[in-house]
Amino acid sequence: MIVPVCQESKLIDRKARDKAAELVRRFVRGQISNFEFEGETPNTVDRGVLAIVHSLWCFYDDFEEHKLSGKRAFPVETKKQLIRWIVFLHTDEEYLWPEISYPGVRPTEHGFFSRLFKEPEKEREFMKAGDYSVWPFISKDMFNRARKNPKLLGRGLS
Repeated sequence: MIVPVCQESKLIDRKARDKAAELVRRFVRGQISNFEFEGETPNTVDRGVLAIVHSLWCFYDDFEEHKLSGKRAFPVETKKQLIRWIVFLHTDEEYLWPEISYPGVRPTEHGFFSRLFKEPEKEREFMKAGDYSVWPFISKDMFNRARKNPKLLGRGLS
């Protein structure tokens, strides 16, 4: 069931965001496997949840079950980035970035087929939409508001 937060046309699925935040946290810490993460991912239309879940797909093997631990554990810098994603999920901020595949892993390199389908142009437009250094937040102001009132993980932000 989707519980919208109605402010203009914004749709925040609070239940899905809470569940996704917990799953991402557990997955990044190596507590659950990639298959468990995929199997428990909430079904939602919340664009913020979808953008983060789709971006995480780029960080694991979807053919072999594994956890993000040992040699598969993320480096500290990647963990800091993912903490920001979790913080976003704990907000009621609307996801304001334009639609693009795997938005959390930009910029990307573009080969022949990518250029054929005008992906570099789509990416340029995407990157101009906000301050990518704080993605999935659209701006540093939005990110700083969330940092000032963290629900979880506030001490892990720099």
